[in-house]
Amino acid sequence: MSRPKKLAAGEHIALDTADSTTLLQVPGIGRYFARRIVGYGKRLGGYVSVNQLDEIDGFPSEAKQYFTIGDHATQQLDINNLSASELRRHPYITFRQAQALTDYRRMHGPIRDMNALKTLPAFTPDNIERLRPYVKF
Repeated sequence: MSRPKKLAAGEHIALDTADSTTLLQVPGIGRYFARRIVGYGKRLGGYVSVNQLDEIDGFPSEAKQYFTIGDHATQQLDINNLSASELRRHPYITFRQAQALTDYRRMHGPIRDMNALKTLPAFTPDNIERLRPYVKF
């Protein structure tokens, strides 16, 4: 089996639409990281920033220069209809945050916008911003 041709300096691939075979073209990315990149992207619901690759343990940061982000929309979580365990599957929602969301819904009704999350101590402003592309109401 031949090895895929690696990208040259200045060449890019779209991170948000790349499959594991395409990822093998990136210098420093082998089968292990190709699987991890695709898997993490699925768990996220899509990438919105190349810097999200830093969230993958041991990711070779020098490989980030070969990626761009296209116009691909993210899969969004319907935070008003998912259970705590379903919410918890998203990498940006902790167990405590998932519980806070379901408790809020039980006590106050549906969450209407991201401002409601500001009232929950489990969510910092950074948590809210990081989660923003991945939620719908």
